[in-house]
Amino acid sequence: MSRRLPLPNSLPIALAILIAALAAEVRAQAGSGRGQTGPSARQAGQQPLLKPAPQAAATAAQPGLQEPELFLGQAKVLSKVDKLVITVGEIISYEMRVEIPQGYSAAIPPPGAQLGEFLIRNYEIPQPEQKAGKMIQKFVFKITAYTTGELSIPPVPVMIIKNQKPVRVILSEEIRIRIAPVTSASDMEIKDVKPPLPAPFNYRPLLILAAVLLGLAAIAVSALVIIPGMRRRKIEMPEPLPEPEELAMKELAELAGLGLLEKGEIDLYYTRLSEITRRYLGLRFLIYALEFTTTETMAALKNKWLEHAAYQLIHQFLAECDLVKFAKFRPEPKAQSEIMNQAKKIIKLTRPLPKEEPVPAKATGAR
Repeated sequence: MSRRLPLPNSLPIALAILIAALAAEVRAQAGSGRGQTGPSARQAGQQPLLKPAPQAAATAAQPGLQEPELFLGQAKVLSKVDKLVITVGEIISYEMRVEIPQGYSAAIPPPGAQLGEFLIRNYEIPQPEQKAGKMIQKFVFKITAYTTGELSIPPVPVMIIKNQKPVRVILSEEIRIRIAPVTSASDMEIKDVKPPLPAPFNYRPLLILAAVLLGLAAIAVSALVIIPGMRRRKIEMPEPLPEPEELAMKELAELAGLGLLEKGEIDLYYTRLSEITRRYLGLRFLIYALEFTTTETMAALKNKWLEHAAYQLIHQFLAECDLVKFAKFRPEPKAQSEIMNQAKKIIKLTRPLPKEEPVPAKATGAR
């Protein structure tokens, strides 16, 4: 699940001031450019809003605020990933390293659930470090993707702050990563054609004869035992079926008691977990979740007034189960232990709210 990045309390106000300053500077440049042309017009105008940052493939936004001369050229941001080619569902590390002078701080906007076309599985912000008279702030993301092809990690704006006021915005470098499908060496081998199977034995006449004999036996047993017994005893009404959430939680508890993960039966564990969750979604929202694909299931849930967090969690859960069942994907041990909690959280977020009992009116006596 994604978290919100902590920012200073006054950062929203400072961000609004920064946007207003940028807009005023654009209007000032537009006004000065109407009456001047050539080199003199460029000298009379303000500083450009965008100018190159100290590192390659990055841009710094310069607001119309005064800043120390020593700060100029000393702020830079470096970004890197541990892999440039990954498979579908593989988690990689994306790190941003911001170097700023002492007395300044760095922050980024809240990323939400995605970073461009990548899903954010986790992120952390280590404590700033001091090195060679500079402050070093890192932002580390754990991201993944479930589509193939070449995807892009977009530039992330990094805000440089002095006394809780923004003085500069630097963009990180865009990084492109190739997502490859999950394959194995055995899938690429050319296998021989299987020999033809022998013609199956025709059991149909035997089955018809057995069905007739069983029917006659059932009629005889009913006439001798069942019908007299039904006349003597009362017919008991069956117990009502449990609610979908109660049935799903009971099945999840039974699955946890089987110890499939400890036995190494990961495929069977994820298959059973997906069936229990899909059965619950089908009973809860009256859709054919057990027969639908993940894409069809998510399309059917769009009109069910789900919260955005619940919808994203269901999509992520079903996609991960499909990878294990069909693509032979092996999640990390930590992810295997957390998948059960995700199924329980889906049930908790989508179960109906308890009905409030009406408060009885107080009886008033006659006077």
